[in-house]
Amino acid sequence: MMQKLTAHVSGKVQMAGYRAKVVTIARAFGLKGYVRNLPDGRVKILAEGPFDDLDRFLKAIRIENTLIKVDDVQSEFSDALGAYDDFFKVAGENETDARLDVAAGHLKELIVVVKDGFKETVSKLGGMDGSLKEISQKQDEMIVEMRGGFKDLSGKQDEMIAETRAGFKDLSGKQDEMIAETRAGFKDLSGKQDEMIAETRAGFKELSGKQDEMIAETRAGFKELSGKQDEMIAETRAGFKELSGKQDDLIVEMSGGFKENSGRLGDISTKQDSVIDAIDEARVDVVSEVQGLRSDLKGRMEERLQRIEGDVVEIKARMKP
Repeated sequence: MMQKLTAHVSGKVQMAGYRAKVVTIARAFGLKGYVRNLPDGRVKILAEGPFDDLDRFLKAIRIENTLIKVDDVQSEFSDALGAYDDFFKVAGENETDARLDVAAGHLKELIVVVKDGFKETVSKLGGMDGSLKEISQKQDEMIVEMRGGFKDLSGKQDEMIAETRAGFKDLSGKQDEMIAETRAGFKDLSGKQDEMIAETRAGFKELSGKQDEMIAETRAGFKELSGKQDEMIAETRAGFKELSGKQDDLIVEMSGGFKENSGRLGDISTKQDSVIDAIDEARVDVVSEVQGLRSDLKGRMEERLQRIEGDVVEIKARMKP
């Protein structure tokens, strides 16, 4: 069903080409009606057509660009009257359409002035013909010189390209040499590391052997000391056993002496002193012998430790790169 749209558009819409845009859009949708300016600065649009086309047209007339800016559109729909055959713009008395005749007269005068100007220009160009020929000749000479210059420049560029390529080729060769030397250096370094590792292992192996010898000598020393101690203990036990026997003999003699007479008490006392002196001498001998054993063992151990320390220092010196 055909509908009529009446819209009042406000914003920057007069003297900006807005009505011409509306006419173009309306005709594109196949609508009938008109668009005109109102005294209050708004634009009135009356359009008839199918409702769907009118709805799309209503959205399309909300234009905003450099010259046109639509702020608001008030619209209403009603039944179409079918009173229009096309969509057109209504122009006022003082608008552009009313002044087209005046503009046409001014345009004719302008055309006459332009024609006279062209005639004068052609006359002056005739007088400039010689100068133009000279300028053309100069241009030809300049073109020839420019071509020669570009040709020479092209040759220079070829030489520069060749030198650049040669430079890159030489640089590539230098890089290959540097890479080869670097690889050889790493290979030599690897060999030195292998030698150092082998020497280190040999040093640790020799040190381990020295430690084994030291352990064996220490064990032998402790074993020898244990034997000396056993001998000393045996001798001490024998001494005490002998002392015990002498004490028993002394007790027997003392018992017999008491039975005989008191006159022999002096002899018994003398014998007791002798026994005590013998015990003291035995103790001194035992202590001296033990001290001698300890001093001898200490000297041997210190000598062996000094030898081991010397071997360690020598091994460390050999392990240094």
